[in-house]
Amino acid sequence: MKFRIHFSPNTERVPFTYPYQLCGLFHHWLGDNRLHDMLSLYSLGWLQGGEAEKGGLQFPRGAWWEIGVYEDAIAEDLIRGLLLKPFEFHGMQIRKVFPVEPPEWENGQTRFKAGSPVLLRRNNEDQTKSHILYDSPESASVIMKRVLSRKLEEAGKTELSDQTSLRFDETYPKPKTRLVDIKGIKNKASVCPVIVEGPEEVREFVWNVGVGELTGTGFGSMVAPRNGS
Repeated sequence: MKFRIHFSPNTERVPFTYPYQLCGLFHHWLGDNRLHDMLSLYSLGWLQGGEAEKGGLQFPRGAWWEIGVYEDAIAEDLIRGLLLKPFEFHGMQIRKVFPVEPPEWENGQTRFKAGSPVLLRRNNEDQTKSHILYDSPESASVIMKRVLSRKLEEAGKTELSDQTSLRFDETYPKPKTRLVDIKGIKNKASVCPVIVEGPEEVREFVWNVGVGELTGTGFGSMVAPRNGS
């Protein structure tokens, strides 16, 4: 299940490090839950509609935020919490919440836009990790597939893994690298569309749970194409 939250304009400048604050808001709405120590079968996008200025972001016309959750029971708890629990996010208030209908899954593949940067990391022999970006397409595809396979296994859908492939869209003219600060830890991630080939079921799964690592902390949210885009 995927849904979109619309917020009123902010009254305080939103810092560039806000994605981790959204993660806190997500868990505030859920309340006590088992998700903290589990593989993230959900994805958090970034706020849309902002204007950058020195020191942060402004949302003079309000903002919208997409959240994808694989388990319906968790999604229902989340919606209940966001409608009933008070919250404060830089002066923003909830204007409306509505479900996002999945697109028509056609042609055996879907090109997703990145609703938040895609984080991919490779483990090194010295126990460190290297960030893998869109400009290393083969390595990126392997890591995206590995992470998705783990999530499919967690969801009891292991059989779908062998039928699926993922890759960055190498024809995209303006890919970007974002350095994202999460509690003082800086991660390099890619803003680039991702092409997913496979059954409709797995593409809808990706649409909900995202691509790559730390999707529950504001990375790898996938936006489905609309009106042929």
